[in-house]
This record gives sequence, structure tokens and C-alpha cells, in this order.
Amino acid sequence: MAGYLALRSMEGNGAAMQGGGAPGGDDDDHNKHEMLLAVQTGDEEKLSQALKHLSQKCMNHVFPHPVYATALHVATQNNSTELVEILLQAGADPNARDLRGKKYCPIHYAAHNGNLEILQALLKAGADPNIKEGEFGRTSLHILATRWKTNEDNFKACLDALLSCKKIKVDTLDSSKSSPLFMAATKSWEYMTRQLILKGASVDTAVGNKTTADIIRKKLPDLLETIDFSVIEKPQRCYSDELYDALMDGDLEVFRDILNEINKLEEKSKAYIASLLDEDHGEYTLLQYACDNGLADFVEELLKNGANPARIDDTSKMSPILYATRNGFHKIVEMLIRAMKERGELEKGALKLTDLRKETPLHKVVKREYPLQNEGVNYYRCLQILLDKKCYLDIDAQDEFDNTPLHYAVLCDDQSFVRILLLNGAHLGIRNKFGTLAITRIQPSVLEEVLNDCIKHRNNVADRDFEIILHYSMLAPAQASQQPETECLRFLSGSRKHRRLLRHPIIDTFLFLKWQRIRQYYFFNIFAYTAFLILLTAYVLIYHGTFVPPSEDTKQNNTDLSGSDNTTENLEVVREIFMENLAVKFVFKGLISLFALYIAVREGIQFFVSWKLYVSRLENWLEISIVLLTATLLFIPMGDKPLQSLSAWLVLFSWIEFILLLGRHPYLAVYITMFTTVTYNFLKFIIMFSFMIIAFSISFYLVFQVDDNFMTYHQSLLKTIAMTTGEIEYTELPLSTFPISSHLLFVLFVFLIVLVLMNLLNGLAVSDIQQIQQEAEIVSYSSRVELISYIESVFLASPIRRIVPGPITCCESGSDDCYLVSCLDSPNPVLKLLNWMGRRTLMFHSCLRDPYITVYPNRGSDRWHVCDCHSFHLKETQIEAAKDVVLEKEQAVANHRLSGLENRLEEVMTAITTLTDKVNKHVLCPSPQ
Repeated sequence: MAGYLALRSMEGNGAAMQGGGAPGGDDDDHNKHEMLLAVQTGDEEKLSQALKHLSQKCMNHVFPHPVYATALHVATQNNSTELVEILLQAGADPNARDLRGKKYCPIHYAAHNGNLEILQALLKAGADPNIKEGEFGRTSLHILATRWKTNEDNFKACLDALLSCKKIKVDTLDSSKSSPLFMAATKSWEYMTRQLILKGASVDTAVGNKTTADIIRKKLPDLLETIDFSVIEKPQRCYSDELYDALMDGDLEVFRDILNEINKLEEKSKAYIASLLDEDHGEYTLLQYACDNGLADFVEELLKNGANPARIDDTSKMSPILYATRNGFHKIVEMLIRAMKERGELEKGALKLTDLRKETPLHKVVKREYPLQNEGVNYYRCLQILLDKKCYLDIDAQDEFDNTPLHYAVLCDDQSFVRILLLNGAHLGIRNKFGTLAITRIQPSVLEEVLNDCIKHRNNVADRDFEIILHYSMLAPAQASQQPETECLRFLSGSRKHRRLLRHPIIDTFLFLKWQRIRQYYFFNIFAYTAFLILLTAYVLIYHGTFVPPSEDTKQNNTDLSGSDNTTENLEVVREIFMENLAVKFVFKGLISLFALYIAVREGIQFFVSWKLYVSRLENWLEISIVLLTATLLFIPMGDKPLQSLSAWLVLFSWIEFILLLGRHPYLAVYITMFTTVTYNFLKFIIMFSFMIIAFSISFYLVFQVDDNFMTYHQSLLKTIAMTTGEIEYTELPLSTFPISSHLLFVLFVFLIVLVLMNLLNGLAVSDIQQIQQEAEIVSYSSRVELISYIESVFLASPIRRIVPGPITCCESGSDDCYLVSCLDSPNPVLKLLNWMGRRTLMFHSCLRDPYITVYPNRGSDRWHVCDCHSFHLKETQIEAAKDVVLEKEQAVANHRLSGLENRLEEVMTAITTLTDKVNKHVLCPSPQ
């Protein structure tokens, strides 16, 4: 849960950074910044210049902290009339809301400042005079009533401008049920009170026990007597406010009565009624409020009367379905989906709509943010309703932190949602912005249960046509694109708790199929490196090998022993031929350079994919050393002695790398793992106890200096290390020089180093090897995962894709041939090759059109399945393992049914016993007549 809390703590800031318009690239980001800077500094010329190059969708961008507003909001706040007019002419939205606490529109700021010119400009541009701010639900008239004392003349002019609008509603109530007239009378502003009454404002509205008329008589005596109410035309009835009040009061009967009255108005069209129901009341529409508060009956009435189930709130970008799913109101979710289907909103992507956090309804459900407070809350049922329409959902949609619904599902203690999401196709291999896979938090037992459910079957187990269907949907990326398919498997391979799941038939068969798909790349790499190694070794032996001519005595001895020295003479002849032929040397250098370049490019791609992972592995440093030493040997002039020494190290490194490269093969991985594990543990152990060896070397240097092997400390250290391995040579040590000290030191050395330390190392090696042998199968799987992931990364994340211009065009039919043709049609030859090779590493969308395969365990040798590009044959053990899972599931179902029958039988027997007791009691003790 710590990760969940960390994500939640960042959501506030993240939400604020999402604006009304999405960024449109680096140029738009720069122009938006220039626009904001111009507005903040009041630079008209700079603003005009920025707007020329700014896309229309970014005009209403809500800037992040500390602005939290659009450029029009900032200009209105700063009373910059000229800048406001420029922005409005450029297409700025006069009804956009900021993301501060009050969620003001520009007209609210204009009213707050009493700026007549800006107010008129906004009204002319289409600003809604009745729009409510988000904190208290107040309109511009309410705001004028609270601010008039700062500069009454300006606020009088603003009031006159608002009241001159034909669309103005003078009796709109805020969240405290106060009308503008009530507030004006409370603030004792006589001018506004009189003007509102003359405009038709009602004096009968009440807040608590006090009516507006009571407040006027108290604050402004004799005002009402000066007004002739008979000549005042009553304003048009505001049905939307009446509906909103009834909704907030929870009075369903009044709500229905108002709707009936509206429907009886013949002059009002259905479009008018729908717009009335979808009117914004500050922070909600009627339907959004009902969905957020679980008012199912009101939701039903609103939908029946034409309310838009996909209406997005202008402030939070929330839609009714987001409110309902956030709170877990399953009945409302069901009604909304039904209404959206009838109106065709599902096909338009209504279930893919997101809020400011980019969260979909699926995110809201699996997060389960609110506790279960009443009977109408059922997140599990909401999830089922949504997944019934999963064809209209994006089950792997990512929010502002790139979290999918699965990321949030695994954070809950109850991981029941994880199983449902995975079985419906949620992908395990998607990373969020923090680089976290959802699989990292899934409990192994839950994941194993899901993997078991991915194995389906048809027909009876004993039938010849018995089918086992292996589903790989949770391993398959959702999009038909070149994405890695082994991200989640890499985690399984590295997790102690999850590693055993690599043996599961679903993962085992997938790895087996994947290995058959891309093993040619591994063998090509082996072939290329083998050619490099042979050429390099031959070059070193021919041009930099030590061929000391043997003396006459040596030749004679060799002749006596072997009878001939033809071999040595032949080697010398061959060497002289190669040394004298410069063309051959040039060919050697060219071929070695070509293969070294291949290794360098391969290592560069690995570094590009993940430089942190790359530098953490010693094998990569070994490969870098090989490339650098090869370049030094071939192209940097040096003396014979340094070259010979460099050649010795280069040959050693090259052959070690060849062994490690062979060890990447899954069937050889166990032996390399034994070698590397033992080596690593030995190094840790020896480093810790090396100080004891150093101590003995110094002691031996002090007491054995008369011996040639201990004349210097350097010699003493080397001799001590040799003695550690068992080469003690006791009789040659000068123990008589310091008879007591030297004997004691020697005995102590033999006991601590030779007996204890060396045997401890041997025992450590045996223990490591036994453990690795016990996990040999898991080690093989882990090696296969690592190798496949490595090959995928080379082709799917190649930096050449960014360097080489040209689009990556691929057909979507799923056929390799089709893909090859489309890639060959690309104008760039490098991309042709990369696209085709990258596609060849993938199983899904290129080889398997559907993320499943079918096997037939009872068909004897005919146990194959066919995919679109190859016929792959599974192993006998893999098919039997899948069959075992099916049989275990069948047995579990049978046991469950048997248990249910036993429980029912026990209930029947209990009832019979109870009835028998009653009958016996009645017979023995009959009731009196």
C-alpha cells in the first residue's frame, strides 16, 4: 500500500497540470509559455506574436501551478482590457473555468473587479451571465452584491450591463439558497435592490426563516413602498433551478411534478428540455449530481426525460458514468450504460472518456476510493457491468501516471479484481511513469489461479477430439504494434516468490513458442562471434605470437624424442608466408574490424535500451574491453612487448566471452549459472578474508627473509597466495631462523587458511551447486526469458529507428508475408530490414492472430497446432502438464459439487430428525382436547 499512497499523494498536483487543451508538441509548449508570459507582463505585441503560432486547441490551456488558469483568466484578473479583447478575437473560451478553489470563469473575475469594459467584451463574445462559480454556486450578480462598496459607480455600471442581457436570470439561487436580491438587501445596496426588483426579482424567496422582503424592510426601510409592483413584468420561470433545488432536497415528487410541467409546455421542443436538464449548476449538471450522490430514482427520471448520459462537466471533466463508478453505484451504472447504448454514445467512446487525471470508469471502479456506506454500493457488480461492454472499453487505458486499472487493482488487499481484469485481457507488461509493472504486486497465488483459468478445454477428457485451449491474452499487448512481449516474464524470472510460475504450462509453452520463433537470431549471433574469435585468435598467433627459434641442443632432443621436427618447421613456414603477404594481413584486419563493429553496434543498442542495467553487468564491461582492445591491437602502433601482452589479455577475454555466450542457450544455462554463482560467492568470501592472507604474507616476509621467495614483500605476497592453494613446500621453508615464531606462524597458517578457509570455500561451492541443480529447470527458464528479452530489445528499441528518417509502415493483417511486402515497400532500406526483423521477434499480431493456441492430447502423434505463419510442435511434457491442470480443475469442480450435495443431504437429514422429534413428542404427549 505504500506505493498506492505515494501515487495518491501526487494526484493533486498531477490533476492540476492537466488543462483544457492537450499539449501540441515542443512548438506549442513554447508558444503557450510565451502567451502566458505576455499576458502576465501586459505585452500586447508579444501576445499577438505568440497567438499567430499557437494551435487553436491550446488556446484554452489551463496552466499548471501556480497559475491554475487560462491566459484569459489571467488577463481578466489583471484588468488588461486590450489583452482580453486580443484573446477573445483569437478564439479563447469566455466560459472556461480555472482550477483554483472557486473555479471561476472570466466573467466572475470581471464582476469581482467591477471592470465594465471586460465584462461587456466577455458578454459580447458569448459569456453566460448566469454561469455559476464552483465553490458557492454564485453568479456574477451574487458577486456584484458582495463587492459594490469598493467602487460603487463601477459596480453600478456592471450591474446595468448584466441586467440588460436578455438571458439574465435574476432569481438564481446559490448553494445557500440565497438570491442576488437577498444578498444585495443583506449588504444594504439600495441601487441593486431596486434594479433587481424592477427587473422582476422575487421578494418572497427565503433563507431559513427570513424572506427577502423581511431583509429589505429591515435594511432598507420604505424602499418597497416606493415601487409599483403592478407594472413590473414577472420574469420567466426558471425550471432548471427549481429542478436543482428539488434534487438537492431529495424531493422526488416535486421533481417529477416539475418535469411533467415542462413536458406539457407545447412551445418547448425536446432539444430545449434536454438543454434545460444539461444546464451547468456550478459544479454539476442535474444528472451528474444525482450520479455522484447515488439518487437512482432521479437518474431514472432524468434519463427518461432526455438528459445526456455522456455530458462532461466543464470543471472537472467528469461525466455521469465517472461519478457513478467512482462511488460504486451499480444500479446507476447499469442505467447509464443502457441509456448510452440507446443514444449511440457507446460507439462514440463514452466509456473511454477520462477526467483531469485521465482516469476512465474502469480506473474509478478498481480504485474503490469510497467505503461501502449503503446497499447501493457494489464495486464488484460495477466491474462486471463494465466488462460486459468491454468491446467499448480500453481495458489497458493509462492515467496521468501511466497506471492502468490493473495497477490500481493490485494495490488493494483484496485482489479479486486482479483475476477478473486479467481474464478479460488486461496486459501484464505495461509500465507506469515510475517504471513499475502491475505484476510486481500481484500475489503468486492469485497469478497462479489466473494462469490456471487461462487453460480451457472442450469435449470429454477421454474423447479423441478432446481440446485444450491455451490463452495468452494477458501476455499479449493490446495494440497491434511492435511492443515487447516479455516485460512481465522478466519480472517473474527475477522474483523469488514468482519464479516457480515460469514452469506453468501457459508461460512454459509461450516461452517455447517464442524461442522457436527467434532462435535463429541467437544462432546468428553465435556464428558471427565464432567467426570473430577464430579470425582474432589466428591473427594474434600469426602476427603477435612468440616463436623463439629452438637451439641446436633443443632440436636434437626433439628429434630424439619425436623422430622429426617437421611440425615446428611447418609452423615457421606458414608464419613467414603470412608475415610477408601484406594483402592477407589487410584482409585479416578488415574482417576482424567488421565483426568488431558488429559487436560494438550490438553493445550500443543494449546501452541505449537501458544504460543503468547495461553498466551494472560485468559481462557488458568484458565485451567493451574486447572491442577496445581489438581496436588498439589493429590500429594503434605499439612495441612488440606491449602488443604481445595486450594480445594475451585480448585472447583470454574473447574466449571467456565465447563461453558466456554459449551459456545463454537455455540448455547450457545451468552450467554457466553454476560457474558465475560460485565465482561471485567466492569473490565475496575471499574479499572478506583477504586481510588474513595479507597479514600472513607480512609475517612471512618478516621471518622468512633469508629465503629467495621472501626477499621482498611482493614476492612474499605471491608465495603466500600460492601456499594458500596447497603448494606449501614445507621442507624448503627457512624455519630455523626464528624457530619458535616461524613454526607457530606456519602451524597457524596451515590451520586457518589451508584447512579451515579452503575447506569452507569447497563446502560453499558444493552448496551452491546443489542448490542450482535443484533449480536447474527454473534456471533454464530464466535464461530463456533473458535471452528472448535481450533479442527483443535489440530490434524493438533500436536507436537506428530514431536516427534514420522515415515512417514505420506495417500492414495489420497478421501475415508475415504481408508485413514483409509492406516493409520492403518502405523507401528506407535500413528500416525495411529493422521492421521485418523486429516483426519476426513477435508472436502476437504477426504470428498468432488470436492470442491462443489449441492442442489435442488424445490424438497420438498428431498433437500439433497451427498459427498463421508456422506449425509449431509442443513437447510431450508440456501437453501433459496442461492436461494435468485441466484434470485438477475438473476434480476441484467435482469436489465442490459433492461438498454441496453433502451439505444439502445434511440439511435434509436435520429437517427429518426435527420433524421426527416433533411427531414423537406429539404421540407421547398429545395436546388436551
